[in-house]
Amino acid sequence: GRVASRQRSLEVPANEKDNSGTMAHFWLLTALADRMHSIQSVLNFDGWKCGNYPQFDTAKGLGRVAFVASILGIILGVHLSACFQLVLLRIGVLSIQLFGDWPDEVLFMALQWTVYIVMICSFHMGEFFTTALCNPTVVSSDSFMVNHSKAYTTAALISWTEFFVRLYFFPQINSVRIFGIGLFFVLGGQICRTWAMITCGESFNHYIQRDKKDNHILVTHGIYGFLRHPSYVGFFYWAVGTQLILCNPLSVALYTLASWTFFRHRIVYEEATLRAHFPGAYESYAEKTFIGIPLINAFVLQ
Repeated sequence: GRVASRQRSLEVPANEKDNSGTMAHFWLLTALADRMHSIQSVLNFDGWKCGNYPQFDTAKGLGRVAFVASILGIILGVHLSACFQLVLLRIGVLSIQLFGDWPDEVLFMALQWTVYIVMICSFHMGEFFTTALCNPTVVSSDSFMVNHSKAYTTAALISWTEFFVRLYFFPQINSVRIFGIGLFFVLGGQICRTWAMITCGESFNHYIQRDKKDNHILVTHGIYGFLRHPSYVGFFYWAVGTQLILCNPLSVALYTLASWTFFRHRIVYEEATLRAHFPGAYESYAEKTFIGIPLINAFVLQ
């Protein structure tokens, strides 16, 4: 009886067990959110905004531009060199003995990773240089878009985690064909977005323009002659393509859903804004062009 009584006294009530589990989940989510906030704070140069470093105080500072460009350049150079060697290995120019006893599937995943990083760095550097050439009045370190948003950073970290988990546990689950499709998506998306930025010139901005500026015109030529949001179309397929390059099944689904949701809200809002800025002209233009991202047209006010 005494033993049973002691056992009962050590039992935790069911509601307290539930609360402790909830608190553990809440603590984990809070810790992850704090960590993401810290990472985003670094990307935003928040620690430099103290007045002691004038070239780092704002996004216009040359110090920030030089620092971000240097980091991206170093990462690009290292991975471009590794990618070149892995390609030479794959086509038989280099001997596999130079790479040790790594299995073929691991070496292919290494190639996937280097191609992915090369495309990521090229994208971010391209965003800055295209803006600098076509709309220099708004160019800043933010034009690299490495600090795009907390959601963008989180999605990247999730995709990297998935890739390296696969590398460690399931390197044999892969597809050269999907990798090729992803490379096609990324290159096509990059060309589409860059073409759109160049065509827009000073009318292009990384932020939605709620007020019409004097130099803000309705661009209807070039790629805008058949796609009315080509920079978004390019970004959408580029983002999905990066995960196809890595052959990440979970992140392909995540990136597709997250990107589609983001652009659905953004395009719907921008369509309404452009209709207000260019009444009559935009309606006529919209009738002759496509949005280019599946199913979003159904949400746009005709």
